[in-house]
Amino acid sequence: MWSKARKSISLLAITSILCTMLAACGGDSGTSTATTGSGAGQATVAATPAGNGGAATETTAPAVEATDTTAPAAKATDTTAPTGGGDATATTGNGGGQAGGLKLAEGCTNVELSYWNPFTGPDGPFMGQLVDQFNTDNPNIKATMTTQADYYTQIQTAAASDTLPDVAIIHVDQVPTWAFRNVLRPIDEIASATGLSQSDYPAAVWNGGMVAGHRYSVPLDIHPMTMFYNEDLLTAAGITAPPTNRADFEKAAQAITDKGQKGFMLTAGFPVQQIFSMLLYQFGGTWFNQDGTKAAWNSDAGVKALQWMKDAQGKWSEPNLEVDAELAAFKAGNAGMIWNGIWQTTNVTGEGVSFKGKATAVPQIGDKPATWAGSHQLTLPVHKAGADKCKDSAATIFIKYLVDHSIT
Repeated sequence: MWSKARKSISLLAITSILCTMLAACGGDSGTSTATTGSGAGQATVAATPAGNGGAATETTAPAVEATDTTAPAAKATDTTAPTGGGDATATTGNGGGQAGGLKLAEGCTNVELSYWNPFTGPDGPFMGQLVDQFNTDNPNIKATMTTQADYYTQIQTAAASDTLPDVAIIHVDQVPTWAFRNVLRPIDEIASATGLSQSDYPAAVWNGGMVAGHRYSVPLDIHPMTMFYNEDLLTAAGITAPPTNRADFEKAAQAITDKGQKGFMLTAGFPVQQIFSMLLYQFGGTWFNQDGTKAAWNSDAGVKALQWMKDAQGKWSEPNLEVDAELAAFKAGNAGMIWNGIWQTTNVTGEGVSFKGKATAVPQIGDKPATWAGSHQLTLPVHKAGADKCKDSAATIFIKYLVDHSIT
């Protein structure tokens, strides 16, 4: 039961956290977009399958103008095996289309691949460029990229009509769900053929693709929560360095607010759940108990996390802000600090803004260092007709190519 003190936490804040979307969010409109530099963005919910809360420990890092930080994502739960299969892949033979020495299967040529992702934000054009580059480098394979808003609704609809793509991005916390719904199929052999292994990734993000003893996905990235700050506003408020702890952060936020700007802005929507998850772990809490049978965020740590967010909103932000309102205020130079995903780097730092916009690690507000991080994972959806040797061969090359060039 909630105590009297706990009841004081606003219902709106709790509702916002529980109802935050599980699909992609970002900076663009909700229309679907096809290939060649179109659409992407991303926002992954905290990877919080049973037994894990989606927070990954992280030490603070020095400020940089556009940081490509990485942090382990949460591990997906291994449970009983869903049905699936048909993932045989050949990686030798004739035909074009090479990535890391891989070739199309014998007798395969001019293979077409459909590729879906939820990248509706500023990283979308870069993924589009990468797909175009792949098509240029692999003339016997043509990958067509489609970026979907309301992504998991689109996935569910396509599964019902047997119109799923050949390759799809799935967030790490969603992999078990869609595996058990028989929307994704095991890709043990395909993943093995790419030559990628746990040694290429932090263990947690690699293990996130394992469900019931089979591999269902290959990680494309790791995307942590990031603090973006306006160095000009910090300097004007007498702050000489981005804050790394609670005392310094609150001092900086208040100083900027006292100068007439918003010191730190929080929305009532995305990424409020990710921020709560991060603070929950910083205050020593967890989403679930150890064996994943009970929710555990209704705790003193959860109260501390949510109370801090509510207080921060009241002191330095505004109530009931819509999704991306903090990004708009930051880009306009009216907010000193925001917390959002690393995918916003090109949008709010460097040439993306007219001031000195920079990125660094999120500060430690609670007693323990922790940040939220997620991962986009490459998967092969199920088709009623079964696996296609040529498409699986091309998909192997495509997956390896995207991972090899993922710095783009």
